[in-house]
Amino acid sequence: MRRKRFCPPTDSLKHRPFPLSFVLISVLFSLVASLSVISLAATSASPIDCFPLSSDRDAPPPINSVRAFPAETPSSQRSPGGEKIDWSSLLPLIRQYIEANLKEFGVPGLAVAIVDQDKTIMAEGFGWRQVEKKLPVTARSRFVLGSTTKAFTTFALGLLVEEGKMSWDEPVRRYLPEFALRDDWATLRCTPRDLVTHRTGLPRHDLVWSGASLSPEEIVGVLRFLEPSRDFRAVFQYNNLMYITAGVLVSRVAGLPWEEFIEKRIFAPLNMKNSGCTLDEYLASPEYSYSYTKAGDKLEAIPFPSPQQKIMYGPRASGSVNSTAEDMAQWVRLHLNEGEVSGQRLMAAERIREMHTPQIVRPANPGEAPEIEHPSYGLGWMIDSYRGHYRVHHGGSTMGFSSFVVFFPQEKFGAAILSNLSSPLPTLIGNYISDLALGLPPLDWKAKLASRPAATPSVKPTPAKAVKLIRPLADYTGEFIHPAYGQLRTESDGEKIFLVFRQERIELEPSGWDVFRPKEASWRRFPLHFLANNRGEMEAVAIPLEPAVKDIIFERLSGKN
Repeated sequence: MRRKRFCPPTDSLKHRPFPLSFVLISVLFSLVASLSVISLAATSASPIDCFPLSSDRDAPPPINSVRAFPAETPSSQRSPGGEKIDWSSLLPLIRQYIEANLKEFGVPGLAVAIVDQDKTIMAEGFGWRQVEKKLPVTARSRFVLGSTTKAFTTFALGLLVEEGKMSWDEPVRRYLPEFALRDDWATLRCTPRDLVTHRTGLPRHDLVWSGASLSPEEIVGVLRFLEPSRDFRAVFQYNNLMYITAGVLVSRVAGLPWEEFIEKRIFAPLNMKNSGCTLDEYLASPEYSYSYTKAGDKLEAIPFPSPQQKIMYGPRASGSVNSTAEDMAQWVRLHLNEGEVSGQRLMAAERIREMHTPQIVRPANPGEAPEIEHPSYGLGWMIDSYRGHYRVHHGGSTMGFSSFVVFFPQEKFGAAILSNLSSPLPTLIGNYISDLALGLPPLDWKAKLASRPAATPSVKPTPAKAVKLIRPLADYTGEFIHPAYGQLRTESDGEKIFLVFRQERIELEPSGWDVFRPKEASWRRFPLHFLANNRGEMEAVAIPLEPAVKDIIFERLSGKN
C-alpha cells in the first residue's frame, strides 16, 4: 500500500533530502551574495512569514515561493509500486468503525465521502438527520460545515486573483478603503494573504460577531476598535473576523455578494446542486439535518430557526457553507485534480497548489500526537506531515455541527466527514480512513485524544461564598457599550442581578470587591469587574471576553435603570 513518505520542505535543514555539503555550500553562497542572513528565512521556516524575505521586508512572496510539494504531482507518485488502494476490503472496515463510534460518541448522524484519484469511492449516510422523526442520513443530507467554509472563501479570492482583478499581496485598502485595524502600520500593509493566513496580530475576538446582529460590512467597520495581542505578521492566531472581511473583499471586487459568487463560480460548475451559503437555502433543502447538543446523556435538538442560527448560518464567509457528502466529494476531487473536474478547469494548477502551500508556521496543539509534524497554514487550509505523508485538511464546528475535510495531494485520495453533533468524531474517522488508505496500521486516535489537555480549561463551579456588597445592587445596573462588542445591560429585581447580552440573560453572583461572576457554567470564565469614577459612580464594566488581551471595557451608556 502507499508508503511513500514526504515531509514539507519548509522545515529545518536537517529534514531536507540533500547532502550536508550541498546545504553548506548553498548557505555560504547565499551569505556572500546577499551579505545578510535574510535568505535563510524560508529554510528555517520563519514563524513570521514562512517565505523568502527580500530587502523590502513587506514585499510579497512570488507565487509558489514556498514549495509544499513538487510543481507536478503525477499519479505515478501515488505509491512506490503504483499499487491501487483495495477499497473493496477497506470499506467494510470503515463502515464498521463509523457505526461503532456513532454509538460511543452519541452522535445522531453523519455522512462520509471518500475520493480516490478522480472517482468517488463512497458517499453514504449513517444514523439520523432528524432523530425525532427517524429520518436517516443519506449522501444528499445537508449539514452546515462551519470553518471548512474558509477554503471556499480563499478559492473565491484565488479566482479573482487569476482574473487579474486583485492580488494576494496588494494592501487590502486598495480594494476596501474603509478597512482599518487598531495598528496603523498593519492597516496600511495588511494584504488579502495576511487576512486568510491568520497573521494580522489580532486574536480571535469571537464575541464581536458570534450572536451579534452586525452585517459583514459593519464588522469590517469595527475592526479598528479591537486590541491586537501580537505584532503584525509575527505569529499564527486563528481569527474568524478576518475571513468575514475576506468575504466582504470578494463581494467588493467581484461586484456581487459573496454567497452568489460561491454558488455561481464554485457550486454550479462542480454540479454541487445541494449546497448553499444561507439558512434559507438550508431549510429549503428536502434533507436538511437538525443539529444537536448533549446535556449529560440527553440529546437535544437545536430548534430551527433560532435568532442565533440566523446569524451563524450566514451568509458568513468564515463558516456558513452547507453541503452534502455527495457534493463535498466534488470539492475534494477539485483539489486532488489541482483545479479541474470532469474536464472542466476552474483554476490553474499552480494557483491551487499555492493554496496548499505553507504560508505561516502553525503552533502544534497542546499534546499533539507525534505522528503529526510540521504544522502550518496555507490559504484556507491546514497543512502538516501525517505519519510522514503530506496532508492538507481543515475542520469546522458551529452550533452542534462538525466537519472534517482531508486529502493527500501526492497519494491522490481524500475524504469529507459531516456530522450533526459537535464532537471530534469527524476527525477520528478521517484519521482512520487515512491510516487504512496509506497502508499503515491504524492508530488508537481516541486514546490519543483522551490524553490531550483541554483546549480551554474549564472553570469549576465553586460553592458560593457570602460576599457582602458595599453598594446597593441598583448601583451596578445600567446599559454599557463597547464600540466593537456592542451593548450589554445589567438589571436587578431587587434581590438578584442579571447580565443581558445578545440573546443571553444570566444571573450574576457577587464574588469580590465590585466583581460579579455569572452563574451559568459556560460564562463563569467571564467575571464582570465594575469600575468607579472619582465620584464613586460605576462608570464602566470590564470583562475578559478575549483572554489574549486586556479586559474589554464597556462604558456606561445611560443612567441607572
